[in-house]
Amino acid sequence: MYNTYEMTAIYDSRKSFYGKAHIIEFMGRKILESYNTRVCEIDASGAFHRYWSGESATTMRHVNEFIRQNGISGGGVSWWREQPVERLAMI
Repeated sequence: MYNTYEMTAIYDSRKSFYGKAHIIEFMGRKILESYNTRVCEIDASGAFHRYWSGESATTMRHVNEFIRQNGISGGGVSWWREQPVERLAMI
């Protein structure tokens, strides 16, 4: 069983992500879904995984908020491009 909820904007200058960013929690995993695409994950051990090969300004805002809320260092386009793209394991 998993839990899905809308990601709130805590560190971003916008008041809300207006339903475009969601978190899926499953067995200690947190998966960021931006515009209905599973973009990245923080696994149960706290490791970051990138799943989406693209980048957009808005999705990067979602990623930056997601990692900051979860205590992961990094962020920004240069950091994102350095992350290897992995295949998402099914949930």
